[in-house]
Amino acid sequence: MRRKYAHVKFILPGFLLYTCFIILPILYVAYLSFFEWSGLGPMKFAGLKNFITIFTDEKFSPTFFHALLNNLKYLLCVWFIITPFQYILAYLFFIKIPAHKYLKFMVFMPYVISSTIVSFFATLIFNPNIGFLNKFLGFLGLEEMQGAWFGDPDWSFKLMIFLIIWQGAGSGIMIFYSNFMDISKDIMEACRIDGCSEWQRFIHILVPLSLPSCASIITMSTIWALALFDIPFILGGPTGGISGSLDFVNLVFYRYTFGGTLNGKSEMGFGAAICLVMFIVMLSVTALQNKILKKFEYDT
Repeated sequence: MRRKYAHVKFILPGFLLYTCFIILPILYVAYLSFFEWSGLGPMKFAGLKNFITIFTDEKFSPTFFHALLNNLKYLLCVWFIITPFQYILAYLFFIKIPAHKYLKFMVFMPYVISSTIVSFFATLIFNPNIGFLNKFLGFLGLEEMQGAWFGDPDWSFKLMIFLIIWQGAGSGIMIFYSNFMDISKDIMEACRIDGCSEWQRFIHILVPLSLPSCASIITMSTIWALALFDIPFILGGPTGGISGSLDFVNLVFYRYTFGGTLNGKSEMGFGAAICLVMFIVMLSVTALQNKILKKFEYDT
């Protein structure tokens, strides 16, 4: 009997921690979303009012869906720009391009720098009045190329994507690179003996065997894309920048939950409803993504 249930002793501590710090908070947020509560004083049951406000309020709904659209635009950039960039660069390091050790260090170094610090220096570089970029363009006599940058809705989102690639690409590159290095040398040697070209080795060996790491990175990046907060907050402020070009759902949550934007006071229940809606969106997007990735699974 003891042997039969011995595994429970190993599972139970992790299960209790997961329940206390993951499951119970989610259930509490779901419970709180049906109440009106400022964080102080008694809670008032509101039923579905918070959810109805999210989807029908003339003031809030356009702001929320515009921010959600920005999250989804960024998610597409993660899938089709950032992740392929990470994969290709990891492959170039794997085949040992010239100065690959130095380049690996330079690519990974920004990842260990705080996003807050990176965003702060970006605001200094792209500041329209005292920023280095406009000063440099003026020095070169290219005043017509000077711009407002993060104050320009046509540029702000693109610059944010560039900044995220520079600051965060290193983690995915190192994961892909480690996955390439874990591939059996016997397989690679067999390819060489059979006369496979570099392209054939890449397509028929490296890509199929690295799909599990691709799935992991894309899943983590999807969750992070839908929870983006710090970089757009610093670059565009709590209002989401000019014309809401850097407005994301977490910024909307911050304004309406703690900033008193809705009724002039904190709205914990309304914020919980936003969280629950985004939780469902995350689950839906992740489930769809995993369903698509399963079609490309390779049995190793």
